[in-house]
Amino acid sequence: MNRAYRLEMLVRAADTGSFAKAAQSLGITASAVSRAIAELERQLRVALFYRTTRSLRLTQEGEELYRRGREILEKLAEAESAVSRDTARLSGVLRVGLSVPLSRHIVMPAVSSFMRSHPGLRLDCLILTQPKEMHALGIDVLLRVGELPDSTLVARRLATMRFLLCASPDYLKIASPLRDPDDLQRHRCLVHHAPHEPRAWDRWTFEKGGVRKLVQIVPALYSNDREGLITAALNGAGVMRVGMFDPALIASGRLQRALQDWQCVDQVQIYALYRKASRNVPKVRAFVEFAAEAMAAFDPEEITMTHA
Repeated sequence: MNRAYRLEMLVRAADTGSFAKAAQSLGITASAVSRAIAELERQLRVALFYRTTRSLRLTQEGEELYRRGREILEKLAEAESAVSRDTARLSGVLRVGLSVPLSRHIVMPAVSSFMRSHPGLRLDCLILTQPKEMHALGIDVLLRVGELPDSTLVARRLATMRFLLCASPDYLKIASPLRDPDDLQRHRCLVHHAPHEPRAWDRWTFEKGGVRKLVQIVPALYSNDREGLITAALNGAGVMRVGMFDPALIASGRLQRALQDWQCVDQVQIYALYRKASRNVPKVRAFVEFAAEAMAAFDPEEITMTHA
C-alpha cells in the first residue's frame, strides 16, 4: 500500500473520528483502515491515535502527521491536475455535495448531457450542505445556497436566488386582500428554515418606489423541507416566499405571484466550493462550468434566479 493512500486514511479517520466512517468514505473496510494506521504507527514507532471504545483522537505526533499529510495530499492533487489538462477524457470519480433543491431542479435534470460528454467519469452526488463535512466524505465540489462560513475553501458564485411571494389561485380566492406587505399579518404564511442556516427565513423585506418595508412573519406552517412547503403552497396552504423553483409553476398558473407591485429585496447567493488545490483539476473545473450552465438553462428569463 502506497504512503499517500495511508496518509489519506489517517486524514479521513481524524476528520470523521472513526475508522468505520473513514472506510465508508473511501469505499473499503474498517479493518483495512485500522491495519494501515497500525502499519504507519509501527513504521514511525509512535502512537498516532488515542483509541477508546467510544472515541478516536489524534496524539501530538498524530496531529503533526495529520497537518503535514493534508498538505501533501493537496500538493499531490495539484500535481495530478498539472499533468492532466484534457477535459475531453475525464476519468475516475467526482464526488459532489449539494442540497435537495439544487439536486432536484438544477443538476439532475441536466446531468445526462454532462455524463455523455464525459463517459469515463463517475459522479457521486450526495445530499450535503456543510463545508466542514467535505473532507471527511471526500467531497470534491460542494454546491451551496446561502451565506459562506469562514473557510479556506475557494468559493465561486454561480447565481443569485431571487425570491417571489406566491400562493395558489384557490388560496388567493378565499383569503383576505393582499395589497401591502403589512397585510401578510392576516395571512397564513409558510416559512422555510434551511438546515444549514442559523435562523429561519422569517424576515421578509419588500420595496416599492423607494419605500422599503420589513415584515416579521409569524408562520402558520414552518418547515426545513422546502420542497414540502412548495407542495403545501400548491395545495392552498398559504403564502410562501420562495426562490429557485420551477418557473413553469408560475407560467402554468398553478402558483400566482402576490404583491406584484412590491419587489422582494432579499437575495441569497449560490456558490461552488472546492479546495485551493482543486482549482485547476479538470473534472472539478468541468463540473463547476456545467453547474453554472445548468442554472442559466433552468431559468433563462431570470424569474427565480439571476446568473453570475
